[in-house]
Amino acid sequence: MTRRLTHRDLHALSETIRVLYESCELESFPRQVFAAVTPLVPCDYFAYNEFARDGALRVVHCQPGLPAAATDFLRAIGPEFSREHPTLSYVKRTGSPQPFKITDFTSQRQWRQTRLYTEFYEPLRCEYQIAFASPLADGQMALAFNSSGRDYSDEDRQLLELLRPHLIQAHANAQLFTRVTGALRGIGGAYLSAGREGSIGHATGEALSLLQRYFAHPAEAAVLPLRLRHWLLKPAAAAPAAGPLIVEADDARLRVTLVSRDPDGTCNLLLEEKRDSVMAERLIALGLTRREAEVLIWVARGKSSGEIAVILSTRPATVSKHLDHIYGKLGVENRTSAAAYVTGL
Repeated sequence: MTRRLTHRDLHALSETIRVLYESCELESFPRQVFAAVTPLVPCDYFAYNEFARDGALRVVHCQPGLPAAATDFLRAIGPEFSREHPTLSYVKRTGSPQPFKITDFTSQRQWRQTRLYTEFYEPLRCEYQIAFASPLADGQMALAFNSSGRDYSDEDRQLLELLRPHLIQAHANAQLFTRVTGALRGIGGAYLSAGREGSIGHATGEALSLLQRYFAHPAEAAVLPLRLRHWLLKPAAAAPAAGPLIVEADDARLRVTLVSRDPDGTCNLLLEEKRDSVMAERLIALGLTRREAEVLIWVARGKSSGEIAVILSTRPATVSKHLDHIYGKLGVENRTSAAAYVTGL
């Protein structure tokens, strides 16, 4: 009879799920799975595999890494691997997503007489295994835990059964994150993801450079600057539709946008630098004069007409005239709308 899971078991499962849901791209997903699940179900050899629809191995990730002879064997056997493996062949026939031990299908003695055991598992000293497979859109994902000294317990099976739906969701999250980050790379965006407490999980080099430039943030720091953390904690920042954070510099501004907030609290941020000279050229291209562009940029930076007059060495009345022209050319009615126009550039 399976015992009830203890508080310690449930705490370990909770920590595994937390690590599993940290944002990552598909390329690093197998390593993240390894980091998440092996403290939950210890093993001597961990394998994360993805199979194509025909059963051919498409992704192979093992910890520790496979020796060359084992890798060559996998390449040579191809789709036969899933047909000869007791667990994989059963899952392929039935579609069952449950975790299974090899000893659920055959005795240890019979298993040791198979080609898979003698040519692949025995050299790796993998005597016992528990594994499960989950469907993907174009194949299957399988996790295998191998032990040299003990067979796996019903408690191990129970923990993996509870983990399985979270693994499927985490893989879907990694697919989405890969598409988003790929799109951002395509437009030259600087982006990062940060955990609930502000720990930086993933960041492009450009994003880290902008943090250093605008927040005097140390290059080696593992958490977001305090100002950014406070901004993310505000209720207004709880949804992607919340307004961006604007940080001013001498001749530029940093715009930080909350793109999404994952269920585990991970925040995905897009960082965009807006230089005054670039914005001025864009405004001029829209029909503003250079002086009107300068006035509007200072309006967007929150300056009053009197302050702008001092900065540009002119009179407040002249600034007001420029603003009237700007409103007409941009089709807006007031300073707030005009400033929002610049923010959107």
